Amino acid sequence: MLSRQSNSKQHENLLFLKQLLKNPKALGAIAPSSKALTEMIAHHVKIDDNSYVVEVGAGTGRFTRGLLKTGIDPTRLIVVELDAELCAYLKQHFPDIKIIQGDATLLHDLLPPDVVNNVHTIISGIPLINLNKHEQSALVSAFKNTLSPIGQILQFTYGPISPLSHKKLGLTATRLGHVFFNVPPATVWSYTFHEQAIPKTKRHQFRIYVKAAKRKASNTFRRVKKTAPPTKDN
Repeated sequence: MLSRQSNSKQHENLLFLKQLLKNPKALGAIAPSSKALTEMIAHHVKIDDNSYVVEVGAGTGRFTRGLLKTGIDPTRLIVVELDAELCAYLKQHFPDIKIIQGDATLLHDLLPPDVVNNVHTIISGIPLINLNKHEQSALVSAFKNTLSPIGQILQFTYGPISPLSHKKLGLTATRLGHVFFNVPPATVWSYTFHEQAIPKTKRHQFRIYVKAAKRKASNTFRRVKKTAPPTKDN
């Protein structure tokens, strides 16, 4: 049993290294995610008996395995992976889970109709920091069209700040915590959609400018009135 597990782990590491050498930008990491990182992600997953969890950019399935260990029903977990070799690996090692090969920006079309808008959590292993603004926007739009009204995106990154320009994309970002026992250390973020986030910000800024202009006009009026010569009535 130990020998089989050891061989499986070695196979996973070799596959990861192969993918890293083939396309380091797409993989976005120098080592598979640690147990500590997978546990933090799994801890913040939203799911109930009628909803789904979707994992995109699953790689060699570290998060997939971690989610199953927490007791998530395999029929409620769907994995999307772009790379054909990784997808074949995932299908071999997770036969009870629906594995889909495809581009996450087409997520709405890849998933079964009964899953769309019934996903409470999307877990993203895609290195967002390596995507340009147009690619990020397309991905976030696909997530938005897939999530339920209370849905969230869980994303990890190796940088200190949010990998998404969340305000411009109409997202509320929450830093869930840091994982130092990972190579390299990682930060986990949660993103939720709020339709009025951007308009409210703009209206708020406009009110600030109006208040400032009124205050400046009032100060100018008092200064002019104070320095004006007295009238005959005075």
